[in-house]
Order: sequence, then C-alpha cells, then structure tokens
Amino acid sequence: MNMTTKEFIDQYTEFFGEAAPLPLAVVYTDYPMGEGKNIPGCMFKQFHHEYNGETVTFDASNLTCGGGKLYVGLGPTPPKVYNFVSLVEKYKDTPETTKRSIDLINPHLSEKPYLNFVRIDKLETFDNMEGLIFFVSPDILSGLFTWANYDTKDINAVMSPWGSGCSSTVTSLVNENRSGGKHCFIGMLDVSARPFFKPDILSFSIPASRFVEMSTTLSKCCVAGAPAWLKLKKRIDTKK
Repeated sequence: MNMTTKEFIDQYTEFFGEAAPLPLAVVYTDYPMGEGKNIPGCMFKQFHHEYNGETVTFDASNLTCGGGKLYVGLGPTPPKVYNFVSLVEKYKDTPETTKRSIDLINPHLSEKPYLNFVRIDKLETFDNMEGLIFFVSPDILSGLFTWANYDTKDINAVMSPWGSGCSSTVTSLVNENRSGGKHCFIGMLDVSARPFFKPDILSFSIPASRFVEMSTTLSKCCVAGAPAWLKLKKRIDTKK
C-alpha cells in the first residue's frame, strides 16, 4: 500500500485524538524483531510492553500457553485443550463442541518461526504485516466500527466470532488476510484474557487485505468531523 505509517498516524491522531493508543502490527518473520520474554501463561501478560513502544516477539520456546501457541500458529493442538475448555473453563458444553468450534476457527501452523507485535510508530511501512490490532475503549471502538462499515454494503463487515483472546485478535485476522477477506473483528471478550487489560478495553482487528481499502476512507467517514463523532472525540480527549 502507498500510505506510510507516519501518514496514517498523522490522520489517526487527528481524527481519533492524541489519547487514542496506536495499533500494533502483527508480523511473522524468519528472525526476531524484538526481545522474547519467557513468562508462564497467557501471552497478553506481555502487552504492557507493546504499549510502552517495545516490540515483543514470540516463538515456540517463549510462548508457554498451549492454546496460545495453537491459535497464533506456533504449535500444534494441545491434547488436553478440548477437555480444558469445556470441563475446566466451562466455555463450551462438551469437549466435542469445543473441538468443532476450534476446527471452525481453523488455526494454521505458521511457516515462519517468529510472531512479532510492533507498535506502528516503530515501522516505516505496513509491508509484510498480517494486519493491525487496536486495544481501545468503547468510544474509540465505535469510531473504528463506523469507519470499517463506511464503504461496504455488508452488514456483517465487523464480526465477533467465538474464541480465545489470541484467537479473536490474531487467528481471525491472519486467516482473513491470507484469504483476501474484508471482515474486521471485535475481540478480547475472553474471560481468561480480560484480567490482563483495563476494564474498559476491547480489541479491534483489521486484516491487511482490508486495511488497504480502509486507509483511503479514514478522511471521508464520520470520524473526520461529523458532529456526533466530535462529541465522542471530546470525551476521548479528556481521558488522555
């Protein structure tokens, strides 16, 4: 795409305000782009590093959550995942329902060993990314939702499929991008992942295949100055 990260950041902060956090680019590589921190459990324990501007890299050795490895493509399906999701976490009624649901999510093993989360001000271009993940308040989310629906007749242009936090942010985005799809995704509704974020934060994922189009409409949709949005933007600005 022709827009640089700086050009997008300038537009984004103009229309969403300086208080709106910058999104993270999801990039798979053959080499680590940042430091891999080995901590037990959920990958989202690391995300305060990303929002401080650090690039965090995961591979099969430092991502210890078996479900996380599965959903982001760094490991196979853990043998106990179906029982754990249904019988322990009680997110599905049976292991069979869990298996069917995960089959529909359809996570794939990555051909590249490193998964990097990079705040976009650390990149010059959007080349080679799978897409963007925004971690935002409901007010900002409403603007992203409106922007994503601006130029499409699809009333399901934004979806919120069942899945873990890493599935709703990464798996859906990657699968959509690699199929050339146009859907965006609201996520971070996973009860297990929510404790690692502030109470008013949800995620919004835009695959690169859709961002190419959306990058041309940001200055045209309501967030560029519609009266209703300016009321919300004023409230967003006060939370800086």
